[in-house]
Amino acid sequence: MTRLAQKACAVVFLLAQGVAVQAQSTPLTLDQALALARKNSEAVRLSQLTFEKSQAALGEARSKAFPHVDLQASGSYLFNPPPGYTVAAGALGSLTLPNPSPPPALIPVAIPPSPFNVGAALHNYLSLTATVNQPIFTWGKIKNAIDLASLQVDTAGTDVSARQRDIDWQVRRSYFSALLAHRSEEALKRMRDRAAQVVSDRQKAFDQGTINRESLLEVTSTLASMDAKLVEAAQSESTALAGLAALTGQDTDGAVLATDFRASLPALDEQALLARALQKSTDMIEASTRIEQARRKLSIEQGGAILHPDVNLGISLDVSGQEDFPYSGAWTFSNNTWNVDVLVTLGVKMSAFDGLESMNRISQAEKDVDMAGVAFSQQAKLVRIQLREAIEAASKADAEARAAQARSDYLAERLRNAGVALSNGQASREDEHNAAIQADSAQLDLLLAQYSRETALADIEKITGEPP
Repeated sequence: MTRLAQKACAVVFLLAQGVAVQAQSTPLTLDQALALARKNSEAVRLSQLTFEKSQAALGEARSKAFPHVDLQASGSYLFNPPPGYTVAAGALGSLTLPNPSPPPALIPVAIPPSPFNVGAALHNYLSLTATVNQPIFTWGKIKNAIDLASLQVDTAGTDVSARQRDIDWQVRRSYFSALLAHRSEEALKRMRDRAAQVVSDRQKAFDQGTINRESLLEVTSTLASMDAKLVEAAQSESTALAGLAALTGQDTDGAVLATDFRASLPALDEQALLARALQKSTDMIEASTRIEQARRKLSIEQGGAILHPDVNLGISLDVSGQEDFPYSGAWTFSNNTWNVDVLVTLGVKMSAFDGLESMNRISQAEKDVDMAGVAFSQQAKLVRIQLREAIEAASKADAEARAAQARSDYLAERLRNAGVALSNGQASREDEHNAAIQADSAQLDLLLAQYSRETALADIEKITGEPP
């Protein structure tokens, strides 16, 4: 192979490596992760289906107020239909009537003039019934049932919002957990490399007899501890990325987390946040809806009490007969059995005595209203406590982050001075390694404080429904 061909192959190989690295290192921002999770979450989808189901139930409740039309048709076949009986001509006597044509005379007329059959039936018998029922007055039971179904739609919609907030909260925690583990792993690797160099230097010193075994074992144990923390950080990152992949529905193995920890804590107006939480917390909305549901159930039970009549209008159309349609002629009877009837009914139905059953149901519904009110007050207290704890955690984490940042800046400056002292011969290489390890350790503390601040802010957003 010529040298030019070798160079071409090397360039192609490097380009392929660059494409592979680029394909594996896909940037993933927090907003992208949130959007993917909202789109692919099974929990949100299940809540959405429940919401759609409650909308169909609302339509069913509304249909109770409209007329209901029932149709019923039947066809029968009689193997041995009634033959009836025949009335012979003249069986009922005769009449003497004037002859309508000249010459004038009186002529006898038989009654009936010809035989006919009475009561005969055919083999086929058909029936069609159409019934219309319309509630007129139900003591508000239908209206309250519709309101109750509407409140159930509101509850299902609130549950969708709650699931979405919970998914956002889980995504934020998983995202920043993975970022914390990744950044910690980078710092721990630097610390581990420095500690390994210290162990190597002390091993040489121990071999030369200038230090004792205790000094060697001291740094060896430190190195082993860093190895353990490295394994812990790697496993934490894998777990966090796996959780993020499950939430977003995307493979996050090669993803680069492009959203960093925020630099400072946003201004937190506790009174404004509390007012927003009491108004927009999904738990508070659900508690308020439960009060209205209990009241509607109470109204329904009160409408069904004794001596509360329901009024209903019914119209029924009935068509029945045999297969030959009506035919009429002079003194001719031909199975004319078809009947058409219209029946209008105004019905009143009520309970006169039910063994105090309705009174006990009303009493239970009243207790449900009271319990819903107590639960609402209790939930308001819980929201206040949860928000206060989240604000406390965010404020403490921010203070720790500022302190960790100051210590990190101090130790970074100390590391630079140690490097200068080493180059001037005023410090040992181990002094520089120790300064580097301390600087990276301070960086770990800063990362942990930043992570705690992000999770506390995620808690606030979950409670209030909006970023603080």
